[in-house]
Amino acid sequence: MRLPSLIALQMLECAARLGSFTRAAAELNVTESAISRQIQALEERLGVRFFERVRQRVVLTPDGDRYVRDIRAELKAIERATKDLASRAGGMEVLELAVVPTFATQWLIPRLAGFRAEHPRIVVNIHARPEPFHFADSLFDAAIYFGDDPWDGHPSAKLLEEGPSIPVCSPQRLQDVPLREREDLLKLPLLHLASRPDAWPDWFGGDDETIRRRARLGPRYDLFTMVTGAAICGLGIAVLPEMMVRTEIESGRLAALPFDGAPGSGRNGAYFLTYRQTKPGDGTERDKAALFADWLLRQCEGT
Repeated sequence: MRLPSLIALQMLECAARLGSFTRAAAELNVTESAISRQIQALEERLGVRFFERVRQRVVLTPDGDRYVRDIRAELKAIERATKDLASRAGGMEVLELAVVPTFATQWLIPRLAGFRAEHPRIVVNIHARPEPFHFADSLFDAAIYFGDDPWDGHPSAKLLEEGPSIPVCSPQRLQDVPLREREDLLKLPLLHLASRPDAWPDWFGGDDETIRRRARLGPRYDLFTMVTGAAICGLGIAVLPEMMVRTEIESGRLAALPFDGAPGSGRNGAYFLTYRQTKPGDGTERDKAALFADWLLRQCEGT
């Protein structure tokens, strides 16, 4: 049997991922009828039906779901190999790195110039990816993530523990309102990161439900950078990992308040680096990921 064309398989994967022929056509810059024709021809050729229509979406049949999952990894491998070939042709290597967004913006990116200086032929592309994933289903060569353990089956290295969270605010806010005791913080707006709704109650600790209830009040922000920006602008007080706001404190944009949180109020876990397990004899990805890992571990020493 002749293999289906790569174009048809790309259209099938895209329509399956987006659940829409219209959106797939927009992403691939073709017409919706072209998507429909290619998938119909593929169905007739293979004798299967790939999609069912459910309301305004197309949903994979069991046969379609199994086939798309099988080909998706291969399409990703072809795309990754093509990008690597193009980069090497220009004398460069590309490391596709998935990173927890906060770690990327607050810790990694400010240090990346050092890696570029040591390895000018390796380009690091950074992708925000807070959730775990399977390397086989992605274009990524390496990942930095927060968790309790390394990922099984891949080379991994523990980078940093997040450490304690501390209350911070703008220096002007600290001058305007005298803060003598921990409970005085409740007189000011408390800023919350949506993904850590219990950060303030846990920081206060104890069994006083009145304090814990008051500690949950205040505006919430989806992104770490939003909370940090709100604190810098004087909108309130945020409780954030000290390692993530060290630069803002040292620059004077934020002031650390002289109060300790309750024992164990910080987040448990650590940041890990893991990278793709390569095939024996294929050293390109392993080499660039290993070089990045060595550099990263050196940056973490003494942090």
